[in-house]
Amino acid sequence: MMDAIVIGGGLAGLATATALSSLSLQVELIETKPFVGGRAASYMLPGIKTEIDNCQHVLLRCCVNLLDFYERLGVADEIEFFQEFYFLEPGGRMSKLKRGSLPAPLHFAESFWRATYLGLADKVALGRAMLAIQRERRSRNDLESITMLDWLHEKKQPARVIERFWRQTLVSAINIELDQMAASHGFQVIWLGFLCRNDSYEMGLSKVPLGELYRRAAAARVHGSVEAVDLDRGVLVDGDWRKARCYVSAVPAERAAKLMPSLKIDATAFAPSSITGVHLWFDRSVTDLPHGTCLDRQIQ
Repeated sequence: MMDAIVIGGGLAGLATATALSSLSLQVELIETKPFVGGRAASYMLPGIKTEIDNCQHVLLRCCVNLLDFYERLGVADEIEFFQEFYFLEPGGRMSKLKRGSLPAPLHFAESFWRATYLGLADKVALGRAMLAIQRERRSRNDLESITMLDWLHEKKQPARVIERFWRQTLVSAINIELDQMAASHGFQVIWLGFLCRNDSYEMGLSKVPLGELYRRAAAARVHGSVEAVDLDRGVLVDGDWRKARCYVSAVPAERAAKLMPSLKIDATAFAPSSITGVHLWFDRSVTDLPHGTCLDRQIQ
């Protein structure tokens, strides 16, 4: 009998299986698709015969759980970190955000002061809000019940600052709009990514396709379709019941509700937040920047 069966080979399932395996437990990972990674996967593009990621996935230094996962896989060296962000305005003017000589949480003060995509009044308002996050993140008890947009309006953030900094940063990180995210979640991103340490903002990109990055985590993967889960009989995979000492579900809520009806999971309490990736191929070089943030656009 296996020690654990993990259902679902997305990032959550892979991280769970890897962590359990590192404890010398026998783990079986069951994934329906012929590849692992879920939304963080790669596929071969027909006609071009090159492996591309289904979407650009980035991480920050503050993503300690993901970095721990990469360390366990032995692929941490495949992540390249960048210390500069480039904000591109319509027309081509560029501002650069990077760490300065001051200690955290003031390490961005110099580059913010030089940035052109925000005016002086905008910068003063943004600075006030940053100081308020540092002050209020532990003192307020309503941050779960108000939205981040509510909080920004409370702090009288100008529309330009909301659009060019808060929305650009937080929607990219959390993947829902400011009027949908709890203020506590916005606080966490800003505190961990911008304020608590002077290197936590550094952005990491995989130097290899995500499929290659996660391939090592799929060693114990079983390709099959889970049809049902019963706490007494185990997991039904393609007509065959498999048993283990414990089971971990790492599938979306609506899928878990169908597999385990006896648990009465209310899938309506969860709403999906979709990501659409757009890949463009150019017939010539268009920039020498390693990456860039386009302002005043609908894309993130």
